[in-house]
Amino acid sequence: MRSKRVEDTILVYVAGNPDAYPLEYYDSASETYQGVIPQLFAQFSAQSNYEIVYYAPDRSDQRSHLARNLQVDLLSGYAEGEELPPETEEIVLFHTRYQGNERSYYLCFTKAAPESLRTDLQQFLSAVSQEEISGLLMESAAVAPNAGSPTVGMGALVLCAALLAGILVLVMCRHRRQIKKIRRELECDRTTGLGRFDELSRVWSQKVTEKTRILYHLIYFYLDTDHLHRMAGGQVTEEVLRHCAEILREYSRQDDILARVAEDGFVLLRFSENQEPNSAWIATALQKIRAYCPEHNKAFEIDIAAGVYPMSMGGQDLEEILFLAGQEARHALAVRKDVSVFTDEARKRLQLEKKLRDTVAQALDGNEFQLYVQFYVDASTDQIVGGEALSRWFHPERGLMLPGMFVPFLEREGQIAKLDYHCLQSACRFLQTLCDRGVQDFFLSCNFSRDTFAASDFPQRCREILNQYQFPRELLIFELTESTAGPGFSQIRSNMLLLKEYGVRIALDDFGEGFTSFADLQEYPADGIKLDKAFIDHDLTKPGNAIVRAMIQVGHELGITILAEGVESEPQAMALREAQCDVIQGFQFHAPIPEAEAIERILKAKRAGNR
Repeated sequence: MRSKRVEDTILVYVAGNPDAYPLEYYDSASETYQGVIPQLFAQFSAQSNYEIVYYAPDRSDQRSHLARNLQVDLLSGYAEGEELPPETEEIVLFHTRYQGNERSYYLCFTKAAPESLRTDLQQFLSAVSQEEISGLLMESAAVAPNAGSPTVGMGALVLCAALLAGILVLVMCRHRRQIKKIRRELECDRTTGLGRFDELSRVWSQKVTEKTRILYHLIYFYLDTDHLHRMAGGQVTEEVLRHCAEILREYSRQDDILARVAEDGFVLLRFSENQEPNSAWIATALQKIRAYCPEHNKAFEIDIAAGVYPMSMGGQDLEEILFLAGQEARHALAVRKDVSVFTDEARKRLQLEKKLRDTVAQALDGNEFQLYVQFYVDASTDQIVGGEALSRWFHPERGLMLPGMFVPFLEREGQIAKLDYHCLQSACRFLQTLCDRGVQDFFLSCNFSRDTFAASDFPQRCREILNQYQFPRELLIFELTESTAGPGFSQIRSNMLLLKEYGVRIALDDFGEGFTSFADLQEYPADGIKLDKAFIDHDLTKPGNAIVRAMIQVGHELGITILAEGVESEPQAMALREAQCDVIQGFQFHAPIPEAEAIERILKAKRAGNR
């Protein structure tokens, strides 16, 4: 009896094993085959155009006889180790574990089987999970075979129990493997291939104990990825991250643990024989990391530094230790050091920062932040033409605090916008005071952090402040650090256009750093650019002077005002004058002065007819 096609249905005949309870057995009461395999066949039939029909059995196993006579398409119920009929092809139904060994169960195809049956059945079985097989087995085992079925004996029942136990063991093993795989995926950083925080935490709990902690140092490598992304874009940032990981792997020893714990942070838990950290190798590793730029002809620098937390200082909480080491790494970068070791003095510094951070809102309301102005001069006449709005914090206990003492932690804590808008309010008040006193040709530039400038409500909030004043809008210049490239550039572009429509002018600060170029100005027009101080520092060299001259010339051809900051000597000023720079700022001419003093200087110059 061969398979037959009834309209669109293909009949497939199966010779089953009548004595393989609970996988497959003949139930005399219902005169049907029962068990796991018949249930799988039923599911296959429901999802396809095949109808599986069991060949009516005798009291004995007829599979080999039916196969030789090509009376069936499929033979089922064969376990690994059993002799399979000749001239048949087998596929694996499922696996289980029996008496400690993994065992497979097969289906055999005779030459009478349709050509498509093997492929279709294999595709179906591949979608059946081991857990589903386990469920079918438990369900079949829960139904006792009919007592009138002489083929089902005590041996089959013993086999059932063994199979059920084996399936459960196999499922558990597979679950463990799946859990390990999932854990590896969750713990692995896709960019660098290093473990992430979860892996570090797991290994930490195993290795760092009260007795062993003094043998370790936790080293946090802070990479300024935000700056890097703005300078070079996302693809290069990922390349640099992989480069960092590769170098740090070279300096990791067998007992060390290396992980990427943040977008901008790598951690090396280093086994050390001495309580005092040896930081010489860290400086060497950092030099190799920074060498990426010259080796790949990149027009930017990699800002990276390390903070070391000696475990002998105590502390049990991994997240707190990571925070302290990370803050120390950021401090090292801020003061231009390769490595900084966390000490009791560092703890006091962080406590002070926390205290200052907690009082920022109160300080802003209490006018502790005061406006200072550093003048710009006309490059050709040295006369004052404008100024830059700066903030100084007059703390009631610590006195005058410069921006380097409070801006970094305000940026880290996401509070810099409060200071930016406070500074804008002060700048508008300053310009209004000058206008009320008859001065309407003095411009003032106001700096904004990138996060503030990229906020969707930035134009609206600025307009709410500007609407309180009547001074000519073109006297106010908004400075944006670097170019519009990097994260949030589309929102920055939109904000720039809205602000220009409102009348204020836009200048790009630190122009020329990284990938900032005049090409940006074609799509995102600005009124002025501030040359990066690095160009001014090299202006007296032949290559540096040539670059500055070229940038000024191209800027003028685009109708853009060129400002130079950080001018600290007369030779620098002379070189800029010769290059036709428009406006100059720096200690060579004027230092920052308080708001009241700046107003008095401007009014005095106006009265004298020379500002």
